[in-house]
Amino acid sequence: MFEINKLDVFEDIFGGLEDWCILFNNFAVVFFLYIKFIFAFMLICVGVLTILKLRGLHQVGKRKLGDEDLEGKNFRKRSRLFLGSFYVTMGIGIIFNFIIYFLIFCLDWLPDRFIFDFISFSDKIDPKSINRIKDIENSKYPHEKTIYYCVAMVSFVAILDVLFSIAYITNSSGNNHRKTITQLVGGIILGMLVGWTTCLPLFL
Repeated sequence: MFEINKLDVFEDIFGGLEDWCILFNNFAVVFFLYIKFIFAFMLICVGVLTILKLRGLHQVGKRKLGDEDLEGKNFRKRSRLFLGSFYVTMGIGIIFNFIIYFLIFCLDWLPDRFIFDFISFSDKIDPKSINRIKDIENSKYPHEKTIYYCVAMVSFVAILDVLFSIAYITNSSGNNHRKTITQLVGGIILGMLVGWTTCLPLFL
């Protein structure tokens, strides 16, 4: 009798956990729908602000500067023009999905998702379960989709760290970028662990 009651308790716990995972999965779908357009808007704003800063560099360029100073200003001007145009194009492309397909094609060749290799290193874990977690289309249970969504959120954070760290380094006039470079390296490490393309299909 005690064994039966104990089994019922475990069934209630795991059943409640699966119900919570279903709710979280529904939240994750809406979250990535919202964050797609917010992310695109942020990229467009960063790109426009980067291009607008060219006006300040142009005014400085009109002043009498030395050859080295003028060369440095011209390099910053070209780099900001390229980066600003790149970010605006990315923002528009994310809204209309063509940049997402392009990034998936390009980034899929990179070696990443090492976190799944670390998990599957143990012989006690079924490789089929790992495959279902790595691809949301193959997920069988709600908790497997939940794990994928959590990894995808970390993947999105990694992309944010890399993109906005580069934008800050380009736009900032200071020379001390230790914190920004640390954030950039951290974003690269996160991207290698969880995958660069893990979150991208959820934007489609």
